[in-house]
Amino acid sequence: MWGKTLVVAPHQDDESLGCGGIIYLLTQLKMPVHVVFVSDGSMSHPNSAKFPSQTLVVLREHEAVKALAILGVDQENITFLRLKDSRLPDGGAPDFDAAVRVLAPVLSGFEPATILCPWQRDPHKDHRATWQIVDQAIAKHTDTVRRFEYFVWLWERAKPGDLPDVDEGLIWKVNIEKAKELKKKAISAHISQTTSLIDDDPEGFTLSDEVLAHFDTDFEIIFERI
Repeated sequence: MWGKTLVVAPHQDDESLGCGGIIYLLTQLKMPVHVVFVSDGSMSHPNSAKFPSQTLVVLREHEAVKALAILGVDQENITFLRLKDSRLPDGGAPDFDAAVRVLAPVLSGFEPATILCPWQRDPHKDHRATWQIVDQAIAKHTDTVRRFEYFVWLWERAKPGDLPDVDEGLIWKVNIEKAKELKKKAISAHISQTTSLIDDDPEGFTLSDEVLAHFDTDFEIIFERI
């Protein structure tokens, strides 16, 4: 039994990509789910004149609220920490402890039985930093939580050392067939990341069809840390 579940996402779309099916299944079982976004999402299109930083932040938060509504999570159960996208501090950074302190009230206020966060060695540095922030917050504020980790960029960018070792924990394959179409709708709600809506930044980020194909399945793979 998962019980109250806190989902921690580095960016607005990681929740839908990595564990959108699980989120939907939990909400349908009437399990309380709270989603916290760590970064502000402002650096996906850093050179856009049509969508300058603060406009993009507002847009991405609106997309996240819409996506999570599809998955059964109300806006009151969403928290945006708004740390700087692409600059999330890891354990060696001077502002790391401050980031842990920002997350701490969410933990103490929601009191989750289960936490679902990015995989420890996900190839994206913001995802790794998010894991470290969550890990330290757990160490400081709770010792009874069950921990799962979802994969986003492991499928696309992993080096051998990024992969889970056999003695690190358990790998679960979760059947999300009933949630598959709603997960796809939730991903599509992140229009700034899945379409050419922002067309004035040649360095801007958009999820390619090849990347999205990794998440168009009847299952989600998660890692349980034991």
